[in-house]
Amino acid sequence: MRKPKKTDEPSVRDRLGTDFTKAIEAQWRQHGEAILDAMREKDPSKFAELVARLIPPEPVPVSPYAQTKSVRDVGRVLLQQVGMPEYKISDDLADQAVAANQRFIDELKLIMAQAEN
Repeated sequence: MRKPKKTDEPSVRDRLGTDFTKAIEAQWRQHGEAILDAMREKDPSKFAELVARLIPPEPVPVSPYAQTKSVRDVGRVLLQQVGMPEYKISDDLADQAVAANQRFIDELKLIMAQAEN
């Protein structure tokens, strides 16, 4: 008959995993640089792939406009960007923000047209 396992004891799998990880770490500390040199010389593309996997990619910024579904939503985002709390933004204020943004764009287009002349 098996005796019940104590819940605070690590499993055989956990102990073996820990031992294996420690052994790998020791080998890496001793030979890691030589392994990388050999890998780079023998298979540069595999070496580059390893480097690419280990370096995390830069996070891609998400535009606040990505979730907008209407022009009015754009107006809401515009007002939030200048610090207006979302709960204070009515449909009318969002519409006013869209109109103000359009005036701003029109003004920028005038500046561009003048610069082109």
